Amino acid sequence: MYRLKTKKAYFDVLPDAGGQWIDLVLSSPVDFSELSVIAGHKSPDPFFASGSFLMFPWVNRLEPNPWAHPPFYPSTNWLTDGNGVSLHGLFHNLNRKVLSESVSDKASTVSFGFELPEEWKDSFLGKINLTETYILTDHELKIRYQVTNHSEEDISFALGIHPYFRWGKEENIDDLYLFGTGFYEVKLGDYLLPEKVLKDIVRLEEETKLEGKNYDSLFMAKQEHEKSSYLGFFSMNRKEKILVGGGNFYQVYIPGDRKSIAIEPMTSTGNFLHFSESNPVGLPKKEQKTIEFFIRMESF
Repeated sequence: MYRLKTKKAYFDVLPDAGGQWIDLVLSSPVDFSELSVIAGHKSPDPFFASGSFLMFPWVNRLEPNPWAHPPFYPSTNWLTDGNGVSLHGLFHNLNRKVLSESVSDKASTVSFGFELPEEWKDSFLGKINLTETYILTDHELKIRYQVTNHSEEDISFALGIHPYFRWGKEENIDDLYLFGTGFYEVKLGDYLLPEKVLKDIVRLEEETKLEGKNYDSLFMAKQEHEKSSYLGFFSMNRKEKILVGGGNFYQVYIPGDRKSIAIEPMTSTGNFLHFSESNPVGLPKKEQKTIEFFIRMESF
């Protein structure tokens, strides 16, 4: 396990187990008390049962999938749902290696590279360099991805993270409230592929108590908030709120045990190559893009 820490916060991650997140403890800007906000992976649970992982070069589902051929498929990096639709990209279970690190009481940083399968080395993905950087302060974790295209072709990709959240050690999320900058819901079809952006109603602009709510939903930021959108949650028992942001799209999911809530900031929708409003990221040859997400504790 790798621990990144400051004087009042820490972040635990498993670089050699697909970069699974174990815990994130942030410090309150109100009274400097510590709060665990990540419902991390717990062994021996299956990889996708909890915890957090990276989705790249696509997010959630993609059908048809242009990577559905050797050397990417079949392989241990390929995952499909019960309908045979490919899931969560190819990088979700890749091991990381530390490239650089810097630690101090106020701000600490670590950058990871990815260990690609040997059979990918001469492929398209072998010419894409991806770096994952975590920047931790007492009240915030920034997650930064740098994608560099060393190939001779322009590419498109989608990128997102899949963290599960909680509020301290509370047993369930029913007493939490969800809110945000205002979103349009994206209608999902039978195979959970996006079909239409529903722009007649703005959702998650006002706080909503999670008790009795079930989500497996995709939301798109309103145009005026594309660069500043976030989702947040809070407890009435505290004077802080947690903000999760950085993407134009957010998948929200509540597992059946209701012990956590997944809030997944993403650059694009699922099926990003085939859905007209998916907003794929274009990366010209020999250029680099930086994608950054954040998890931040603020006071009311």
